[in-house]
Amino acid sequence: MSWIRYFAYALCCYTSSVMATETSVLLPLGGSTEKAAENIRNGLLAGYYHALSTSASTQAPLLRFYDTTAINNIDSLVQQISANSQQIIGPLLKEHVAEVLANPPSIPVLALNRINNNQYASIWQFALAPEEEFEPLIQLIQQENIQKIKIIGANDNNSKRLQTGFEQAWIAKNGVLLASYTLSATSKEELEQSVKTLLAQPDINDVQGFYLASPQYAQQVIALLNFYQRNPVPIYSASQAYDAEKSQLERQDLNGLRFCGLPWVITPEKWVINQKVRQVVTPDSSSYDRLLAFGADAWSISQQLKQTQPFTLEGRTGLLTINAGQVKRTPLCAKVTYGKAQAFNTTTGTTSREPSL
Repeated sequence: MSWIRYFAYALCCYTSSVMATETSVLLPLGGSTEKAAENIRNGLLAGYYHALSTSASTQAPLLRFYDTTAINNIDSLVQQISANSQQIIGPLLKEHVAEVLANPPSIPVLALNRINNNQYASIWQFALAPEEEFEPLIQLIQQENIQKIKIIGANDNNSKRLQTGFEQAWIAKNGVLLASYTLSATSKEELEQSVKTLLAQPDINDVQGFYLASPQYAQQVIALLNFYQRNPVPIYSASQAYDAEKSQLERQDLNGLRFCGLPWVITPEKWVINQKVRQVVTPDSSSYDRLLAFGADAWSISQQLKQTQPFTLEGRTGLLTINAGQVKRTPLCAKVTYGKAQAFNTTTGTTSREPSL
């Protein structure tokens, strides 16, 4: 049964006798954001139905979806929705979130992006940002007694964003930053030569660890570094380097990689809901798989927003701390062994095959 048919069936069954509370969901379900929004929606629905299946309550909240693709005035829509809805999940686009922040409605809003760290009476900001990985990753690096890091980057916007963010976070923790290196990667041969050039640099003997700011080249670069280095040093990268959609055999070249990412990806055995989601929808890529987890967590968070005290949730996207209009996400750190991510034990720093959340 498709999500749409299942959704319609659920609405019919749960609204026949009792008027339930209504949650409005604002997503750009068309255009260039269609795939991303669709996966967030599917994850949210998975979280919704899972919550219904484990709840003893006979009164289920209604979900009403609004496509914001062609909406020019999101504020007008939000104010209109506020008259009938008890809460809002969304919007997703930064410009839409900024509009809502400028004129907060009277009902709780869980915005699916982050604009600032300000406090709002009725708005919480939740994002799946790579910058949230820096703090736990740097903590892991320092636990492994790494003081001198060399960043390996590439000439693309994502790499530059990760490099800049890591540099700032590393320096703030008093880490030593060696001269960064930019890969030349127009072909396999050039990439190999570029890694050889990297390993011939004068400061290479000072390097205690690499931060790979170009996760799209993780498999090739890590394999080359491990092959050409006599004594390979630890390699760290963004979670994008670990593609859970690939087979364990295909991920063998990532062996030794350390990263901080989603429990949903690192410890999938913890989330029974994973299997239920995949019976209905298969994500096109690892990035979309992360959005499924993001959507499911958004539903879980939305059901707790009326709490007046700070609280935490063990989420699919990380340990979630909800306080003062923000949702802080702390990812789970792992090391790739035999092509599979093994979670680090948060108290000892060792890896374990047991879920650590």
